[in-house]
Amino acid sequence: MRNIIYFTIVILFIGCKEKQRNIPKNTPVNQKEIQIEINKNIETIGIILNLSDLGDYILGKYHGNDYSFVKLYRKEFDEFKLHPAVLKVNELGRLDLLQFGYYYYGLSFTELPEFKLLYPRFDEFYLSDELTKEQIEKELQEFDKLVKDFYLDAQIETFLSRNKSFYDKVIAETKKTIPNNIIATMENFFGEFEDKYAICPSPTIFTSFNFGPSIVSENHKLSYYLLGPAYDLIPNRKHFNEISTKDSLGFNDKEYVRELAIHEFGHSFVRFIDKKKNKNLIEQLSYLNTDKLKENLEKIGEGTEWSTGFEEHLVRATEIMVWRKLGEQKIADEKLKYEREVEGLLYINQFVNSLEKYESKRDIFLTLESYFTELISDLTKIKDK
Repeated sequence: MRNIIYFTIVILFIGCKEKQRNIPKNTPVNQKEIQIEINKNIETIGIILNLSDLGDYILGKYHGNDYSFVKLYRKEFDEFKLHPAVLKVNELGRLDLLQFGYYYYGLSFTELPEFKLLYPRFDEFYLSDELTKEQIEKELQEFDKLVKDFYLDAQIETFLSRNKSFYDKVIAETKKTIPNNIIATMENFFGEFEDKYAICPSPTIFTSFNFGPSIVSENHKLSYYLLGPAYDLIPNRKHFNEISTKDSLGFNDKEYVRELAIHEFGHSFVRFIDKKKNKNLIEQLSYLNTDKLKENLEKIGEGTEWSTGFEEHLVRATEIMVWRKLGEQKIADEKLKYEREVEGLLYINQFVNSLEKYESKRDIFLTLESYFTELISDLTKIKDK
């Protein structure tokens, strides 16, 4: 499979009009419950992706995991490997339109089998140097129809009902990993408040893959964390009907889910950087995107563009601040050292230093967005240019 655009952490489209809520410093915020959901759209498209050339690519290229669920889905739905929906995914790959982000493609739609477009598609699905947006839209509309066909032809509803105990176990494992007060702590730190926070665990997602898409429209602000298994099924099974309630499904790793939930929701909280004025400010610092930083970003599976490097620095720096606010100073210290010395984020200390100033001036800066120009100003003082 050639020229597929891949993203391990993906984000978001910014919709119409944002409304800033002016919340005074340290205003108590009701702890929102993080919803844990099995999403039919995610499962259906995930199965299609598993059957496609993308599944072949993962099984052939990536090692260290057995990808046991990918193999189970491919065996379960083997007769649909040449279904038009799967062939369309392969075609999207040849057109350079396919990416890992298709796992959350269905979040813009109502639940299958209706699958009606409810929110605009995510911007990243229109990335192509060869096709116009109108041409891409035509391709995606054809895919939409084929997804509905696949859902009915492959009897996904029946499959989900037949394996209800399996999916219930996925939800139960995930629920046990969610720590207290994450959302309230993050909302207070960022000064932003969203309508919904949902974790969608999915065995169809490749082992150790995660996504943090968000939807911001005029009336809604929704944050999602799509969670793949942290490790392979234990013990390995040859068929879904062999899976026992005593098996470990890979969704009960507390440290893994806790850290990635803060990271992925963190991407949603910083979507203000997508505004044109903020993009321009970020671009002014592009000289910091040295060959060394690009090399480091590539090693950890991130894009080498400065916009990506900046966002990763910002999100990971806010994680450190959130861990501190959660009373986990040791984790925060370890993470700061890890990001600089292992991940190679060259400016993580400077980002954290500026965020400490933000925390000390919350009576002036109600939100991180309102502090953004100050952050940029601090970063211009970095001497390693």
